[in-house]
Amino acid sequence: MITPTEIEHLLFVGGLWLAIALVWAVSCVWIDADAVSVFGGRQGRRWSLAWLAVGVGLFLTTAFLGFATLPLFIGVVPFGLSTYAVLRDKRVKPEDRVFSRAFVSRAIVALAEKAGCGDEVERWLTKRPKAQVVAKDTVQFVKKDGSLVEDTFDRETSKALASARDIFGKAIRLRATDIHLEPKTGEVLAIRCRIDGMMQHVASVEGQAARALVSAVKVLADMDIAERRRPQDGTFAVLADGKKFEVRAASGPTSFGEKMALRLLDAGGELVKSGLKSLGMSKALVTQLESVIHQPHGMLIVCGPTGSGKTTTLYAALGEIDVLSRNIVTIEDPIEYRLDNISQTAVNNQADLTFAKILRSVLRQDPDVILVGEIRDQETAEIAMQAALTGHFVFTTLHANDTATTVTRLLDIGIEVSLIQSAVTAVLAQRLVRVLCPKCKEAYPAPEDFRKKLGVPPDKELMIYREKGCAACLNTGFRGRSGVHELLIFNDDIKELLVGHPSVQAIRAAGRRHGMRTLQEGGLAKVLQGVTSLSEVARMTK
Repeated sequence: MITPTEIEHLLFVGGLWLAIALVWAVSCVWIDADAVSVFGGRQGRRWSLAWLAVGVGLFLTTAFLGFATLPLFIGVVPFGLSTYAVLRDKRVKPEDRVFSRAFVSRAIVALAEKAGCGDEVERWLTKRPKAQVVAKDTVQFVKKDGSLVEDTFDRETSKALASARDIFGKAIRLRATDIHLEPKTGEVLAIRCRIDGMMQHVASVEGQAARALVSAVKVLADMDIAERRRPQDGTFAVLADGKKFEVRAASGPTSFGEKMALRLLDAGGELVKSGLKSLGMSKALVTQLESVIHQPHGMLIVCGPTGSGKTTTLYAALGEIDVLSRNIVTIEDPIEYRLDNISQTAVNNQADLTFAKILRSVLRQDPDVILVGEIRDQETAEIAMQAALTGHFVFTTLHANDTATTVTRLLDIGIEVSLIQSAVTAVLAQRLVRVLCPKCKEAYPAPEDFRKKLGVPPDKELMIYREKGCAACLNTGFRGRSGVHELLIFNDDIKELLVGHPSVQAIRAAGRRHGMRTLQEGGLAKVLQGVTSLSEVARMTK
């Protein structure tokens, strides 16, 4: 017969167990979403699995051993949550920390909203001086017309703008070049950033908040928020920690809703102002390239796939030229870096301002140096090469895999051999390889096939580095990127070779006879220097 005292004890213990289970369940959902955004994909998933294991242990031990193990979990759950909160607080902004008044205030408001009295509680909290501890946003939005975006919108839009500020702030801290807002099933908006050339998931937004976030970004970019079936483009700017970033926004329909891609461009151009030496080039290559770009006339073509840093290299080359003594004009689509004492013009296809038409106009403006953002057709290529023949130096880019392929590509689009021979001075091919994280990269003996390729004797030790992963590099093993280059100088032998419309292999072989180092060889040199890994070079040069 169970006594009333035993019943009370059972109810108390059972209620306590349910309370702990509820705390675990709620915190499990929170950690699952929060850990990925704070610690990154791999480490964030480890936190989620670890906390899930705590709950499984809670259920299994109480199922087999009864409530006698309850005191263990009364200590484990709070300790585990506190440990996670302390570690995450070290990686986030002060106003986002769990152990802060701002976080507590937001939590109280969120709970009050569930109860239907969120506005009243928020007004009460904001009237109290001690509650106004949220740090001033370090991220501000600037529209295309130069006006600063203020929070004078309705409550829902203001929340969406605050969410957008958090996303941009985090992306900038992570050194992201692109932000993707991707709709998924179940009204979930996945937020991914391209960091060091690789996509990484950083957060998710659901339901009405997701729709409001997309609409807020479209408002910033002066897009039509009612149009969701057609692609749109727009621009705005972000001010963060004293730096300005130009944002190119592009939207388009998908099967689950509207997707947005946001390109972040450092408007100050700090990297390009540092010159060619900041791009990871060897001293010998910098010397060769400087001798090319300081010629009074000719053409330098930089080639590579999309996202390989071609425009950055061109701007860095411009930084080596005395802008005060020479008239420099650029034609771009769009303008990516704002530089002093340089005339920059943007292509506008809607106004029928194409590369070719602007280039014809620029030639009447007494330029010394012309930068053509990209050669896309025969007409633009011919005008640019004619400019190179008439006393101007032309910088431009072309989508091609390497230097030899660039030559055959020009022939394929219909450029005459004689024009290529006379106008082109050099072709520079490049790739970007990720740099090994200095805090966690580990040394290991070089593989046998790598040693044979370099001709290293079997009895000689050769150590190289590979990626490992730590908190500093978001467990990727890499932090930052460096360039790998291949420079083909158009000497007399190369020019004579072009007469017979040579193959890619023949052009490459001729270049190597005159000292050209291929992209793969440049990558292997960086492996020997400990800059990157074999797997990264294989990924980028295959």
